[in-house]
Amino acid sequence: MVEDHAPDVFLVQKALRENQVAFELTRFEDGEQAMLAIQKRGPVEFGKPDLIILDLNLPKVDGMDVLREIRKDPGMAKVPIAILTSSGALQDKVNAIASGADRFITKPVDLRSFVGTVGRSIKELIETGHQSMSPAV
Repeated sequence: MVEDHAPDVFLVQKALRENQVAFELTRFEDGEQAMLAIQKRGPVEFGKPDLIILDLNLPKVDGMDVLREIRKDPGMAKVPIAILTSSGALQDKVNAIASGADRFITKPVDLRSFVGTVGRSIKELIETGHQSMSPAV
């Protein structure tokens, strides 16, 4: 998971637990950490994940740049990616899907909606896997 906002990480973990999704979460707090891990130059040993949850609005390196870097790596090209962001901008959604995101989830502001929407969307993505240009949430 690439997310700079710790409370959102907590909420994602809660959403996964409440939707009976088994997980082991590795968190990168900014785009630079994620890029180094993808390029296998970072301090964290990072194998091929089953899923990547990526925020767009990140410090140091933008989430869109991280997304494009992931999709350029042949070993990571088929890993499902869910964009989880506060942005509701249509252009962000279009750009993310065009760059290889499998889901675009706007962070709900209500706790119950967050847990339900995010948990169901991520569970579905894990079950279906990477599908280039699949419909977004």
